[in-house]
Amino acid sequence: MIRMFEYDSKQAQSLSRVPVHQPSIIRVIQGEKSLLWQDDALSVNADQLLLLPAGTHISFVNRPMSGRYRAVQLLLPYELPSGVIPAPMDRIIPKPTQAISRSVDFAWNALLHSLTLALPTSVQMHYLAALLLSLPQQSSVNWLYGHKQSSVTQAVLAILSQHPSAQWQQEQLAEKLHMSSASLRRKLAQEDTSFRLLLAEVRLCQGLTLLQNSGDSVLQVALSCGYLSAEKFSARFKQAFGLTPAAYRRTL
Repeated sequence: MIRMFEYDSKQAQSLSRVPVHQPSIIRVIQGEKSLLWQDDALSVNADQLLLLPAGTHISFVNRPMSGRYRAVQLLLPYELPSGVIPAPMDRIIPKPTQAISRSVDFAWNALLHSLTLALPTSVQMHYLAALLLSLPQQSSVNWLYGHKQSSVTQAVLAILSQHPSAQWQQEQLAEKLHMSSASLRRKLAQEDTSFRLLLAEVRLCQGLTLLQNSGDSVLQVALSCGYLSAEKFSARFKQAFGLTPAAYRRTL
């Protein structure tokens, strides 16, 4: 399933280490997104797509132009759509940007139209395949899908994302995955993560989305993300992203 999110702000937004849980493509519609890439500054504008593999974290600044910053993000399935054959691997890690040619623009708009109309998933995947095949550097497709989340991490994220506000316990999650709590803890440790870390990431990402796309108060957002107070949510949000929810809201 492909999910689409729209972002709109009137002031510059600076966010640190935002986790990317699924392969993602971002298109800036207006303004510019600045980020660090391989220790170099990278600017993404309306002429480029930004490709982000699952399992990465990005720090960036969204800069308005003519008073607004607008962008669209697509969260993609973990598996390549049928018909897309991986290109030979390149030893050089490609830049995460791709130029938007006429064919890329056509395929992007067709995919967004299929999402807006809520067409069947099989049709949406057809248009996703067309977009990926239209990218000028096919090695970037390998790179986009070459950082898949480890299987246990992916399974945990899938479950937690369904109900971020639930009062999850590790034992409850382990039961859903048909393993003991100790086994789950060990497997996640082998993947350099933990139940608590993944739960916090899911809840804070949900909070980021709600702050952007809803008119809910910070307290309502906090409760929707499983926090019992606005103060605790705000502290965790600032610790993770570098600014408070209220400061983020003021940029919109």
